[in-house]
Amino acid sequence: MHGDPLFEVSDAFMPDDVRLLHDALTTLLNTPPQEASSPIQLNLQNCGTAMRFLTAYCAQKEGMDVVLKGNERMRERPIGQEVNALRLLGADIQYLGKEGYPPLRILGKRLLKKKITVRQITGNTMLQSSQFVSALLLIGIEVETDDDAPYIAMTRQMILDYEERRTCPVERDWSSAAFWYEYMALHGGKMLLQDLKPSSLQGDRCVADIFAHLGVETRYVNEPQQKGVVLTKVSGDTFIPGRTLVIDFGDCPDLYPAVALTCEQMGIRLQTQGIDRLPLKESDRLLSVREHRTYHDHRVAMALMAAELPCDDTDCISKSYPAFLSQLQTIRLAHINS
Repeated sequence: MHGDPLFEVSDAFMPDDVRLLHDALTTLLNTPPQEASSPIQLNLQNCGTAMRFLTAYCAQKEGMDVVLKGNERMRERPIGQEVNALRLLGADIQYLGKEGYPPLRILGKRLLKKKITVRQITGNTMLQSSQFVSALLLIGIEVETDDDAPYIAMTRQMILDYEERRTCPVERDWSSAAFWYEYMALHGGKMLLQDLKPSSLQGDRCVADIFAHLGVETRYVNEPQQKGVVLTKVSGDTFIPGRTLVIDFGDCPDLYPAVALTCEQMGIRLQTQGIDRLPLKESDRLLSVREHRTYHDHRVAMALMAAELPCDDTDCISKSYPAFLSQLQTIRLAHINS
């Protein structure tokens, strides 16, 4: 990109998932206790975060009667591990469809126990989502873990911060930054991602280390006019086409679409580890990325667009990043005119 102009990208607008969870909580807080014959009905669409967090929240609210449901894809996303854990703690939760999957009917009650282990949650299998643990932590359940995944550690820290100061600062999102790393790797130039912090507890902060292998240099800045990370496309022999890049996505599954499509477009063979949870996301992300189809998955859609590949659904992007389309258009225009 001629002249290497510095583009600035920041968060804007409220993502659909955040709005949906906010509205659901508002409904629950403002609705008086219901009779058993008329539960509160909440449609959580395909928001896995809302389903997991509200399942735990509603289970421990005495007198609450609620049905948590979603769209067709949500009915394919497992929640059995969390439900089993809550039942062990004394919760009253019923499946209204397939065992282990939403929709759920929850009769809130005082939970009898306040402690559980990850092994009791998983049944000696893979933890399908770290949010199952976070959901329990957020309602005051002590969860014993051998090793905390990054987002479990972040939940613990945010709870401590809130208990000490009654405030809970929200960091800028490293997961969304992945698509700008992808854009830089494939199209070049220089870009500022505002207010991202190197000390973040987010697991997806490792995107900087991953894309260092794909030709994107990360420089942290903390100046009056510029705070965040500056991305620069660099050249070198370590990311030549034909080589193999080995990445473990166990702690960062949301980075897979951006990394996989970057490697595909650069002719680099991606050897993956820790991808067991990818089929359980908003789509089967292994299939979606391979077919270049979104299946209404916001992260696959943004990864396709950052690579300037055809995208069959852009509306789903508002799930997590409503400003992405307008920011991408601005950057493309500046790229063309530079």
